[in-house]
Amino acid sequence: MTAQLSEAPSDASRKLPWWPLLVLSAAAFATVTVELLPASLLLGLSDDLDVTESTAGLLVTAWALTIAVASVPLTRLTARVPRRHLVPFLLLLLALATAGTALAPSYGWALTSRMVAASTHGVFWSLLVPTVATLVPSAVLGRAVSVVLAGPALAGIIGIPLGAAIGEGVGWRASFALLAGLLVAASLAVRSLPLQDSPIPVARQGGRDPATRAVLAVAFAGGLVLTGHFMLYTYIAPLLQQFGGYAAAARTALLLVFGLAGLIGIAVSGPLSDRFPRQALGWVSAAFAGSAASLALLDVNLVMAIIVIALWGVLIGLLPPVLQTRLLRIASPGREAAAGAVGIAVLNIGIAAGAAFGGFTVDIWNAGALPIVAAAVITVAAVGLLGIGARRDRRSEAALTDQPAARAQDGVDE
Repeated sequence: MTAQLSEAPSDASRKLPWWPLLVLSAAAFATVTVELLPASLLLGLSDDLDVTESTAGLLVTAWALTIAVASVPLTRLTARVPRRHLVPFLLLLLALATAGTALAPSYGWALTSRMVAASTHGVFWSLLVPTVATLVPSAVLGRAVSVVLAGPALAGIIGIPLGAAIGEGVGWRASFALLAGLLVAASLAVRSLPLQDSPIPVARQGGRDPATRAVLAVAFAGGLVLTGHFMLYTYIAPLLQQFGGYAAAARTALLLVFGLAGLIGIAVSGPLSDRFPRQALGWVSAAFAGSAASLALLDVNLVMAIIVIALWGVLIGLLPPVLQTRLLRIASPGREAAAGAVGIAVLNIGIAAGAAFGGFTVDIWNAGALPIVAAAVITVAAVGLLGIGARRDRRSEAALTDQPAARAQDGVDE
């Protein structure tokens, strides 16, 4: 009886607060749909705003660059605002900026509204995973993060196709107006949640955060993995069409396989992060390198293409939750939002760098060279992350406890 009683609290502590997590997941779904939708509506945007398609494409580029530049300073600027007020406000401001895009009378107006939306989006995403950490114990943090990040994955499978269909049928402005309304609803729902602020920041040693070096090292390596991924993903159309030789129907089926496989990766990411908090990121990165290289087999036949595309999809589903959870765990208590901001900046730098390096690779060689070049980039990151994990394996397991001092030391030892 005593043993059963002692186990009960532990079992209870592992239960997830599903309603708050699902609300945050829905909010993340809406924000990522707003982020990615313009790429599917470029023709309508360019015609209506009387600009070229390449100029309209700057709405996507400007978004990524704005987040990369603004996320960290804006997150620091708003650090003292209570999250129960700040998170709903950010969603409301994002809704207003999205409505501004829907009502834009000119391209300049649309670009400005998108940059405002991007700045808000960056702060929201810097706070998202740290906010999840205040809702659950450390032992199930990975699972909780995977639930919330299922929203963005569904944005690619449901949100973007639905928004594009509405845009093509009614007009691109209707899609943005609908998203603005969805964001308002998300803001109201999040306002009802029992959000808590992070712990008081630990004292800095010698005037600097003791975990800064660890956060930056892991973020940089994660950024290299993302750069390799976006080298491939940005040019997935020529990779499938020109290198693989697949017709439109086959390409559509392969993209669907990629999206569904990503959901599997997200589902696996939580248990993996919680069971192997230090090693998971290195393992995923190493597997990602192998997956990237395996895309060189795309042109063998359709069955092989399905296998390698599915493996790639699983791994990109795994990577963001595992990376974000790792950054959160090595951050000093009270500085989780800053680590989240670094992670979001790295993601968007990876998007821009991957697109640039991918274009350079295609210009110099051809689309068929992308898998090998991307695998080489990812391998460099994987070696570094596996080295970090190996060093940590030799440290005391006491750093996995929820004690602030232990978590701070985890950041120092990295």
